[in-house]
Amino acid sequence: MSKKPQLYKFKDIENRLHSLEPGKSYIKPFVTSKVSNTMCGGLNFLNKASIPWDLTCDEIIYCMTGTFRLTCNGESYICNPGDVLYIPKDNHIAYECDEKCVIFYAAYPHDWKQQAGITFVPGIDPEDMPQ
Repeated sequence: MSKKPQLYKFKDIENRLHSLEPGKSYIKPFVTSKVSNTMCGGLNFLNKASIPWDLTCDEIIYCMTGTFRLTCNGESYICNPGDVLYIPKDNHIAYECDEKCVIFYAAYPHDWKQQAGITFVPGIDPEDMPQ
């Protein structure tokens, strides 16, 4: 793993936001197990979506654009641009929005998918899933 900073450009994936169909999500993991042996992170684009999920890692979400809603145990947490939300692992949640929104996420540990045996995550391109 490189000890150098790595820069990722929003403009390199921005076209995916503009072409995202209602009810869909696109997740671009930038920091993965290939880059870090402790954490992971990336961007999630959502368009009029509700994506239920069993969270098996700690996660921090930063709302960049639009209004993002996280529902956990029947309670909704509304995030507007600039808001930060922490979600502890072992919660059944739903990532939701009523329009297009963009969130940044950071998660720990970096290999949560492998630890949980997860081979499919809605919205992640297959080439971005760890082997």
